[in-house]
Amino acid sequence: VATLLPTCPAWFFTYYGNQMNGAVTAALSPILTPEEIARALNQCGATTIVALDRFWPLLEKIKDKTPLKRIFLSNPTEFMPEIIAFLGKRTKAKPVKSPPGQSEPFMDLVKYPPQPPKVDIRPDDTVALYWTGGTTGISKCAELTHRSIVANAAQNALWNKAFFKPGETVFMTMYPVFHSGGNAAAVHMPLMHAAALVCLPNPRDLDDMLGSFSKYGVGIFVGVPAIYTNMLRHEKFPKTNFSSLKICVSGSAALPPELLREWEEKTGSKLVDVYGITEGGPVCIFNPWGQPKEQRRTGSLGLPVTDVMARVVDIETGKKEMPVGEAGELIIAGPHLFKGYWNMPEETAQTLRKFDGQPYLYTGDICRMDADGFFYMVDRKKDMISTHGGFHVAGKEVDDALYEHPSVSMAAAVGVPDPDPGHAGSEIVKAFVVLKPGFEGSPKLAGEIKEHCRAKLAPYKVPREIEFRPELPLTGIGKPLKRALRDEARRATAG
Repeated sequence: VATLLPTCPAWFFTYYGNQMNGAVTAALSPILTPEEIARALNQCGATTIVALDRFWPLLEKIKDKTPLKRIFLSNPTEFMPEIIAFLGKRTKAKPVKSPPGQSEPFMDLVKYPPQPPKVDIRPDDTVALYWTGGTTGISKCAELTHRSIVANAAQNALWNKAFFKPGETVFMTMYPVFHSGGNAAAVHMPLMHAAALVCLPNPRDLDDMLGSFSKYGVGIFVGVPAIYTNMLRHEKFPKTNFSSLKICVSGSAALPPELLREWEEKTGSKLVDVYGITEGGPVCIFNPWGQPKEQRRTGSLGLPVTDVMARVVDIETGKKEMPVGEAGELIIAGPHLFKGYWNMPEETAQTLRKFDGQPYLYTGDICRMDADGFFYMVDRKKDMISTHGGFHVAGKEVDDALYEHPSVSMAAAVGVPDPDPGHAGSEIVKAFVVLKPGFEGSPKLAGEIKEHCRAKLAPYKVPREIEFRPELPLTGIGKPLKRALRDEARRATAG
């Protein structure tokens, strides 16, 4: 069962209903293009989808090109108090209806009595699919199981238990629930502690976000570096009441030390970094909360959480453990690991491999470990770009779109530091392009290439910058040497 929903009640009903029924939830991002959604539906084979009704025109165009047989449409006003629902229908949330027989109202499902069928559900059965760039940049469905999700929720609950008071703590996040990190951090961990959950459907609405800290007495918040930076710079920040806020978590991008210091000084809460990866449940490494502050390592990813084994191995073979302080590929073991990539046994075998006789997840991230067991990010083995808002872009996917433009002879999309001061720690997509004979680089052509990409990629994947070059640095086998391009762009930004 696929979902094409933002953070809203229909998503929670669908997700947990699927779990009880033994179904698999394929979580699609609502900001994907029609082409990307069709490709994902064909990849996972979903025959049913629950979507926001505003996406009906999109689904109408692609449904006959996919395995879809049933489409359920939901409107945000369905779960709102009557007067708010009435006002919503009069303003922005007017229901979008399909022609008769083309879809079904989601509320028809809710009318059924709570009597789930008796199905044999095992811990290692797949429960959810999340799309990830994997090791090659080709989009894959990572299979999370009942075991991996429950294990990761328990691991994080134990790590953070000192800050939860069952039935009293209020937890808030800006992560979308269709994101594996949002699902783990925003849904499962709070539920393990019987915490109240405040979900923000629009992380760009800083007025709503800052107002919610005071309105709901938020005790724990999960965000990304750019969100913390933007809140600090917002005009409402000095007037916001953070007296109930105890701890804050930052993920998806590096947390600048100066941002950590300023946030803690101005809110009185603690802020730490966390490392996660979809295939790892996703949360694997967490900075400790202990006092004094020296127990934390600013600039580090932290320590492996409960029941997680983490090691650093050589990049070339992945069979030799690296000495303390030396960089290599981060590998992780534990009960929280994913099952594999949906219908991709070769990719699964490359990512889940045995080390010392135990299955490990080869993350593709280049890290080092210090003498006290803290891990530090050095680089990415995978060609992934971390953009503002916590979204990750597979460089190869952008490359493929660029190569489809008739003017492009060679292309390389890389992540470079986001120049916006409010997006500290994030990257933008920059494309280096070599043109075919007969084409000349110009702002007009760059604009045309961007428009071409917008038709094929989600907005956050479209190159922000395009630089035309007569040639690109190449590897020994003739592929663009992206690391050299990234390093060059970062030096230029720093200089």
